[in-house]
Amino acid sequence: MTLEAFEKIKRDLASFADDEHDMICDQKGNFIFERHGKMMNIQIKEDDDSRVFVIFNGIEIPYKQFLSRELAKLDVLASKILLRSTSDTNYVDSDVTLMNIDERIEGKASDVLFRESKTNALIGTKICFVTADAGHGKSMLLKHFQHSQANKFIEGNTNYLFWHIDLHGRDLVRLNEAIMYDLGELRISGLYYSSIMTLMRNHLIVLGIDGFDELAAEKGGETALNSLSSLLSQMQGKGVLIAASRRAFFNSQDYLKRTGILHQNIGSGCTFNEIRIKNWQKEQCVD
Repeated sequence: MTLEAFEKIKRDLASFADDEHDMICDQKGNFIFERHGKMMNIQIKEDDDSRVFVIFNGIEIPYKQFLSRELAKLDVLASKILLRSTSDTNYVDSDVTLMNIDERIEGKASDVLFRESKTNALIGTKICFVTADAGHGKSMLLKHFQHSQANKFIEGNTNYLFWHIDLHGRDLVRLNEAIMYDLGELRISGLYYSSIMTLMRNHLIVLGIDGFDELAAEKGGETALNSLSSLLSQMQGKGVLIAASRRAFFNSQDYLKRTGILHQNIGSGCTFNEIRIKNWQKEQCVD
């Protein structure tokens, strides 16, 4: 294992420790730290194919599975998400166009969002903007997908959670405040902001920021972009981020300007895509 890989794992594990500065480790891959008031003693090993495993309580576990199931207890988070949300029987799976630098793809909203959330970018963090006119299903799509992914995670049919962060009507300046507020509302013990960032970098949580345009309107475009830039910088060129906004906020001229500002703030480690939700047709509406 390279020194860089070792240091990454050390930072990952420290983000879940009761005291991130109180960790004992050695170059053989042994780590000792306190979690929920109890000492955890684990060993990290790498096989010939560079796959990383954790030996914990005498059992060998894939590294990312150890992070999500043993440290983060994301099954608990998934259960809390399902308790706080319901599957809307009136959900309409809209037609969308996925637009990226290479192609335009037509499809259904839930399928395209699943594909975008599932795969990392070849280079850098992937940020995908979900855009639509007001009232055409951006929030409904994110809520529906969050509920679907939580069910799949509990059933063991996916290895990541989609977490919907709703900014509508909030008096918050920074995205990290919104994340920590929702974490507190869910009453998840032992998950810190640094833990969430670790899970996002390892593609175990995909964040869905809803109402980014309202944050910009309330606090100013520069403040909103600085907040988004800060979050992307902490993702360190890893993971996937979904952000929903009204199409009026995302017209082509302003989009190029805004992505240029983001690139200036975070460097080139980011890929931008857009899921453009088409307006509902008459047959898709309920009287």
